[in-house]
Amino acid sequence: MKKRATIKDIASLAGVSLGTVHLALNNKPGVSAATRDRICTLAREMDYHPNIVAASLKRKTLRLAACFPGVDEDNRFYYPQLWNGLRAYVETLYDYNINCQEFSYPENWKEERLTGAKSRALKELTALLEAGELDGLVIQGNSCPYTEEQLRRYVENGLALALVDTDIPESGRLCCVAADYDSIGRTMAEQVSGRIPSCGSILLCAGKMAYPSHRLIEKGFDDYLRENHHRNLVYKEHSNQIDEESYQNILAYINRPDVAAACCVSSRSSVMLGRALEESGRAGELVAVGSDLFVENKEFLRRGTFHNLVQKNPYAQSFLATKFLMDYLLRDILPDELFVVGSQMIFRSNMALYDKNSLRFLE
Repeated sequence: MKKRATIKDIASLAGVSLGTVHLALNNKPGVSAATRDRICTLAREMDYHPNIVAASLKRKTLRLAACFPGVDEDNRFYYPQLWNGLRAYVETLYDYNINCQEFSYPENWKEERLTGAKSRALKELTALLEAGELDGLVIQGNSCPYTEEQLRRYVENGLALALVDTDIPESGRLCCVAADYDSIGRTMAEQVSGRIPSCGSILLCAGKMAYPSHRLIEKGFDDYLRENHHRNLVYKEHSNQIDEESYQNILAYINRPDVAAACCVSSRSSVMLGRALEESGRAGELVAVGSDLFVENKEFLRRGTFHNLVQKNPYAQSFLATKFLMDYLLRDILPDELFVVGSQMIFRSNMALYDKNSLRFLE
């Protein structure tokens, strides 16, 4: 059976955007007469016909919610990219009636007593979920403010759930888009162990043990060293808060004469490690790998404080999770339950490719 032509096919042949094709085929302003004629001619030649099912969905308002940690204070290093990826995909849905509500919360909500706006946001989202008033939800799994049982109950009540960053398999989720954290840990281990002597110790800023992503990176790191018979002693500092106690612990390890390398599993620990390396005077002397891409880490890399950064692509994670969710809601396309986004090792020499703080990728 011949594949039905789509506006994406027309846009590709015409060398224009999907939005331009949409404007031309619907006789809307914003397209030159020559471009309009060319697009309409291609549509006739390709026997293009609008998708009637999709057209009917355009008249229906779909209720979507996004729930990630906010971007204030120490959350500003990692979470802006999650929000940007989600918003970037929602912006492509201009042809549909999408009501997307955003709800943010502190990453360490379990340790905080939520008051004011922070409390109201989660209460409002919970009320919508309990009432079954949402068609879809995109939420981060690492610090998710809902239990596995709660999520499963919402799914059984008709919610389509897409997870970002960390999977919760028993939640009944439609899909999860995450980085390959085991590979990230292995990559960091290979990067530092191959550049220091066997007698050199390694500091691993291992993040928060309660976070699955941090645990998996730590496990991948340990497994690589063990499987490849590296005998380097590894010191571990478990924290994910930027505070004086955590910083002094990292600084004390950095000042140990046997420490020859250091790695981080999180953006927050990267900030403290970079500071400690520069304050101790050992920046550039130790092989150091930071985690995630943000302004402070870019400067550490430019100055040679860090030799590399590992980018987990949170932008791509939330972009794709939202895409898979909407493909399911709008077109009944069932995604893979677990989709892994590749990570990158960033050097000073290729950092210019990442200056927009996002992963540019083609569908």
